[in-house]
Amino acid sequence: MREQAANRTTICSVVFLDIVEYSKRSVAEQIKLKNQFNSLISLAIRNVPITDRIILDTGDGAAISFLGDPEDALLTAMKLRDAVTSEQDIPFFLRTGINLGPVRLVQDINKQPNIIGDGINVAQRIMNFAQPNQILVSRSFFDVISCVTDEYAKLFEYQGSRTDKHVREHEIYAVRTEVGQEEAIKASFKHTQVKSKRKTPWWNDRTILLKQVFPAGAILIILVAALVKVASGPEKKPDVQLARPAILPKSAPVAALPALPALPEPAPAPRPATPPADAEPKKKSVPLEASTLAFKILPWGEIYVDGKNRGVSPPLKSLKLKPGKHDIEVRNTTFPSHTQTVETKPGERVIIEHKF
Repeated sequence: MREQAANRTTICSVVFLDIVEYSKRSVAEQIKLKNQFNSLISLAIRNVPITDRIILDTGDGAAISFLGDPEDALLTAMKLRDAVTSEQDIPFFLRTGINLGPVRLVQDINKQPNIIGDGINVAQRIMNFAQPNQILVSRSFFDVISCVTDEYAKLFEYQGSRTDKHVREHEIYAVRTEVGQEEAIKASFKHTQVKSKRKTPWWNDRTILLKQVFPAGAILIILVAALVKVASGPEKKPDVQLARPAILPKSAPVAALPALPALPEPAPAPRPATPPADAEPKKKSVPLEASTLAFKILPWGEIYVDGKNRGVSPPLKSLKLKPGKHDIEVRNTTFPSHTQTVETKPGERVIIEHKF
């Protein structure tokens, strides 16, 4: 299919992947991350025929074009997301965007197949809106894949309309995590297993030890202790002989009890001192009213206040801070960071606005 469509415009599904904060790592770490990333992609697309896919290296990620079934794009993206979240030795997160649109198949300078066009460009824009380990798809891809099965339509959640840096609006949908995923895969025409978890012995799996082995061992110890206690019989209490009171003869005279001395009368309680009339009441300290930082960041950015990560905007809209001087930094992995120093007053609302 790829050879027949060379130098022609075609409609295909594009999965655009990005390693979060890849450019902030050292060269040695980048090489290690890229090797792990390439291995995950090889496992995820091993069931897709080589003639139905084209992979482009984008430096900090990859763009995979599926020239055949659009199901391959969705299943590959879910495989990669589940592999990153389930494998403990993968030290990075992925952002994923999927689009269905027109591309043109051409040859690059090395005579290798390449793709250009609006289909791959929109996939990259959709990926820029995604959070770490989140899969976002365009409206065009959702309209096609949701018609395959009813279970596929249940996988998506509408996220609204977003505007990219070229002032172009995109309606996007998010692929839910775990919710309805197994049912959707069973109902698909591919019948492939999305999750690719490592087979590790139970004695090396920390989750199994904490959730199954240790609780079962504790219950077993409690049962054994109860059986031992029942088998040993009831505990014998020592016989205690109470001394009987001596019986006095009737003829014995009863001695009169001595009179108790009279108790002294208690001293009157001291009266509380009355403050003078001209004494001023103590004033309570009134806490300063917090100031508000409002954010208008396009398309998105990680907010750092005085060096601490306070979230991602959007969806973060505002923060409450103590009045005073604060250093604000807005980070976006695709563009240089934006720094700003503000000095807020009690009850004041300051707007931090930036467009990458």
